[in-house]
Amino acid sequence: MIGAEVTFDVALPKVIWGWLVSTNMWAKSIATGTFLLGLYFIKRYPEQDNFFRKWTPILGIIFIGITLLVTVLDLHHMFKFWKIFFHPHFTSAVTLGAWVVSAFVVILLISFWSWATGNKKLFDRIMIPGFILAFFSTIYTAGIMGQATAREIWVFPAEMISMLLSAVIAGSAAFLIIDAVYGNILQEKIRRELGYILFGSAGLEAAIFIGELFFAKMHSEFSYRVIEILAFGEVAPFFWLGMVFTFIIPMILVGVANEYRRYRYAWLASVFALVGLWLIKHAWLIAPQSLPLS
Repeated sequence: MIGAEVTFDVALPKVIWGWLVSTNMWAKSIATGTFLLGLYFIKRYPEQDNFFRKWTPILGIIFIGITLLVTVLDLHHMFKFWKIFFHPHFTSAVTLGAWVVSAFVVILLISFWSWATGNKKLFDRIMIPGFILAFFSTIYTAGIMGQATAREIWVFPAEMISMLLSAVIAGSAAFLIIDAVYGNILQEKIRRELGYILFGSAGLEAAIFIGELFFAKMHSEFSYRVIEILAFGEVAPFFWLGMVFTFIIPMILVGVANEYRRYRYAWLASVFALVGLWLIKHAWLIAPQSLPLS
C-alpha cells in the first residue's frame, strides 16, 4: 500500500521478562518437584517417610517463597497485585496461576504443620489436592508463555512437558543434596532411585531441547533467528552451559554414582543440575525477546 509505514518493526527497548522471571520458574520447579516426588516416596517407602514428610514442606515453603518474592518484585505495579484476587479475569493464565499457587502455599503450610505436630493423617488427607495443585503450579507458566503468541517457540504442550521434567530434575536433585548434607541418611535403594529419576528426567528434557534445535519444523524467520541467538548469540553461553550442567554432567555423574556406589558423585550431579537448570531457563526465556515482534 502506498504510504504504508511499519511502526513496530523494532526490538523492544529492554527485555520485559528477565532474570527475576527465570528465577521464578527455577524456584517453582524446586518447590513443586520436591512436593510431587515427596508424595511418591512417602507412599513407596513408608518405612523412611519421616525424611520426606519433613523436607517436602520445608523445601516447598522456602522455594515457593522465593517464587512469590521475585514475582512481586518483577511486577511493574506491585502494589496493585491484590486486584488479581478481588477483580479476577479467569481467561488469563496469570490470574489462574496466582490462584493455584496461593492454594498450593496453603497446602505446604498444612504439610509443615502436619510434620511439626507429628500428625501424619493430616498430611495424608491433603495428598490428592496437593498433587493436583503442585501439578498445575508447575505448568501454569507454560500457559502464560503459550499466550504470548508472537513468541513462536513458546508452544504450550512442549513447554508444559519441559516444565514437568524440570520439576522432576529439581526435586530429585534437591533431595539428593539434602541427603548428602545430612550424612546419607536415606536408604541406599532410595538414593539410587532418586539418581535414576534425575538421570531419566535429564535425558528426556535434553531430548526436547535437541529436538527443538535440530528437528523442529520452523514456520517463520523469527523461529530461525531465535535458534541462532540460542546457539550462537548473546545468550549462547547460558544455553550451552545449561545444556552441559543440567544434562550431560549429571547423567555421567549419576551413572558413576549408581554403578560404583560412590554417591558423592550424585550430590555433585545434583548441584550441577540445579545451577544448569537456571541457566537454560534463562536462555530460553531471553532469546525470543531479543527480536522484534513484527
